[in-house]
Amino acid sequence: MLRRPFLSAVGACSGLGIASALGLSSVDSVRATQDDEETDWEAAADERIEEHRTADLEVRVVDRNGDPIDGADVDVTMTEHDYGFGTAVNAGTLIEESEPGDEYREHIPELFNKAVMENQHKWRFFEDDPDLADEATEWVLDQDLELRGHACLWASVDSAAVPEDVVSAMGREWDDGGVTDPEEDPEHVLERATEHIETIMEHYGDDITEWDVVNEAVNEPGFIRTIDDVTRGFEGPTLAEWYQLADDIGSEHGVGIDVNDYNVLVGPNTGTRQFYQDQIEFLLEEDVDLDGVGLQCHFSRGNTLEPDQVMDGLDLYADYDADIRITEFDTEGGSWDDEEKGEYLHMFLKTVFSHPATTDFVMWGFWDGRHWYDDAPLFYEDWEPKPGYEYYTNLVFDEWWTDEDGQTDSGVYETQAFHGEYELTASYEGEDASTTATITDDDTIELELDNEAGEDSIPGFGVSAALAGLAGLAGYAWLRDGDAETA
Repeated sequence: MLRRPFLSAVGACSGLGIASALGLSSVDSVRATQDDEETDWEAAADERIEEHRTADLEVRVVDRNGDPIDGADVDVTMTEHDYGFGTAVNAGTLIEESEPGDEYREHIPELFNKAVMENQHKWRFFEDDPDLADEATEWVLDQDLELRGHACLWASVDSAAVPEDVVSAMGREWDDGGVTDPEEDPEHVLERATEHIETIMEHYGDDITEWDVVNEAVNEPGFIRTIDDVTRGFEGPTLAEWYQLADDIGSEHGVGIDVNDYNVLVGPNTGTRQFYQDQIEFLLEEDVDLDGVGLQCHFSRGNTLEPDQVMDGLDLYADYDADIRITEFDTEGGSWDDEEKGEYLHMFLKTVFSHPATTDFVMWGFWDGRHWYDDAPLFYEDWEPKPGYEYYTNLVFDEWWTDEDGQTDSGVYETQAFHGEYELTASYEGEDASTTATITDDDTIELELDNEAGEDSIPGFGVSAALAGLAGLAGYAWLRDGDAETA
């Protein structure tokens, strides 16, 4: 079944609305009622997506003599996006033997190519149960997913992310953690935090793609204020030293280092945005090689943005020579219904994907059963899909997904391909060949078949290399339609 009919069928079966039951996706029905202004934003986003997220692909098919084969069958099959589409995951659910755990594990590699631990890589959680952190990390990597590191340090005491001895040394009481008689000790905070950055980054090495080194330094500056006794903790000298340390370790392992904070895109909260820019510029002035700027994006109805506001906000961070990542997207609260949340996901995801400086879109959970507000974008607690599921899958695995086939004309088949991983096959008169390729720019791929083109061939094709001896397709690395397929 083709991907679009497949997804529409899923929508009909899951009760996502009359439009789906009639063979129309809810996305189609919404678009049918959009006014001209909404259509304008989407048309502009589609133009940017075509410019920045697709490439012209040319597949040349030649015979054993290097002559082009006219009329050869060619299949261009996408297996994975270059762009990161991810989710936060709960470590305990990942490894528990249970029915919810089974569903959870099934959906993650089907829907995403990137993940981040919701809690288990945070300081106190990691120190309290490193085995759980390691088991969950291993599971994610075994699914061939990229894994973000979140976070080396986060000074949020009330979120239970800080070890008890460090809470006490910050001079903070924490009844839930048994810290009732704290004694401030800035040197202890500095020593423990510096040691932990080195410990966790070295422990995971290149298993992690990038680390949030000091999470929420603007909104949770407790460590820096304790150590440096400064008001603007996001510009404290210790912050620069920690990022320089992380930069050195990351360079050894090929791991990126990021900043990450909230209220830096949503709102718009202009004051927090300015503080965040100040932090980024401070780190750059301290010769920190920053790889990513993380924008958390927890939306309620009251802090949503229009498409032009999203673009303007992203533009604020686009000049720092760092990747922009949406790191913690969700839409929560009872003041808007799930269809409205799904429509917002559609608009926001498409607008973000269209911005050339963005590289990742990560949800802060996808299932109500493991979501900090019990209000995730894609699934209810009973695993029934929400409207957001259809909006998400229609974009990521249909509108932005390339599965094309056709025949060569004078030995050449041309198509437009979304950036990603591909399996390419060619066949002619019982002979076939295949290869894999990463397409992120205009490219030409050549396949050689072990036969002769015949009288209608066009000699002198300029073949410089041949990819012979490849037979059959490797199994899909990241399937969208459910069941594994092989050639």
